[in-house]
Amino acid sequence: MDFGFPTIYFCPSCGKKMLMDNYTSYTVSSSEYFSDGSVKESGICCAHFTPDLAKCPHCKTLFFRGNAKYEETSFITNTSKIKDIMEPGRDDLIDAVKNNIAKDWKEEKAIRGMLWYDFNIDTRKGYNILSGDELKIWQDNCAALLPLVKKTLKEMQSKKNNEDYSDNDREECLFMIAELYRNLGKFDKCMEILDEFGGKWSWLKKQFAWECKAKNIFTFEVISKNEMNLERAKDQYGQNYYDRAKYFLPPYYGRRNLKKVIADFKKAESLGMKGINFYQERGEFYLEELNDPDSAIADFTKALKQKDKDEWMDRYISVILCLRSSAYLKKGNFKKALADVQTAINEDAENDSLYTARAEIHEAMGNIKDAQSDRRTAEKVKQKNFERYEKQKKKLEAIIKNSAKKIRKRPKKGEI
Repeated sequence: MDFGFPTIYFCPSCGKKMLMDNYTSYTVSSSEYFSDGSVKESGICCAHFTPDLAKCPHCKTLFFRGNAKYEETSFITNTSKIKDIMEPGRDDLIDAVKNNIAKDWKEEKAIRGMLWYDFNIDTRKGYNILSGDELKIWQDNCAALLPLVKKTLKEMQSKKNNEDYSDNDREECLFMIAELYRNLGKFDKCMEILDEFGGKWSWLKKQFAWECKAKNIFTFEVISKNEMNLERAKDQYGQNYYDRAKYFLPPYYGRRNLKKVIADFKKAESLGMKGINFYQERGEFYLEELNDPDSAIADFTKALKQKDKDEWMDRYISVILCLRSSAYLKKGNFKKALADVQTAINEDAENDSLYTARAEIHEAMGNIKDAQSDRRTAEKVKQKNFERYEKQKKKLEAIIKNSAKKIRKRPKKGEI
């Protein structure tokens, strides 16, 4: 990163000096792009831009740098005692909106745009969701920002021959309008705006279409056109949807997000996500949250077929068999439920929960004696496992104790 000479600004309120560093160039090795147009950059150095709206470090007043007096510095200027200019925080931006400090609609758009980006940091990649007062403030701001961005687009379109605005500027403005519609839950309107773009943006429109289908109103990571053709990138993209599906699972955010979980699981699978963990977790979701044993059985069966691909997870086979047994039990298919739990016991005879599961099947079938026998076996196996654990624990404690004695008995330097 190359540093230029800093600029000294004078606060329009208190008149005191403050310093803003200037960067003439920077190097970026990789970036992450998001649906609101923001970029998270990483590499040798990252760009840092002080926004036009700033905060005085002395009197804490917010002001637009364009409205403040300033002076350039040089290598002979002594700036060591001048405080750095501050960037406004979220509370500052909310107060700026409430107090209506903007002198015109462009300044209001700048403030609301900064507030929008600030909230979106919390929802990038769709992992976090806003709720309560924060959600209301964010969406109220989106609703107020939308007409201001539309006004900007109208100004751009009326000045097509004006060099101040390029075709790229107009496209970015249109994408922002589409994103704000999506933030407000107006998914059809979002796609209607995006349909105005030509074929060169089809790769991006597909991603917006999926998020609209999943009823996601929050910021998501955008995968580039080139990355979409790379298998490795597809895997990572699938992992993002898989992670988000698990994030929205109850009890974190309740049943109101179940449709998002289904959509994200399906999207992750379409992008190549497989394996025992994936199908087991989705199967449990179908079984426990949606009461859909048929879909659960299908996923548990897919998980079992992944055995050769994920050999290190062989020890989970008995767990998945037990889960599929529970799904068969819920359907009333006692024969298959018993067969699965018996296979699980053959795989892992020291798992007491398997005998309890088989007892529940016998009880459902009316085989009370067999159920009682399995519950007694479960207690014996549980006790045996506990005794084994205690024995191993004492053995480990003895090893630690003997090691400590050996350390204390070491001869001191010069005693040998």
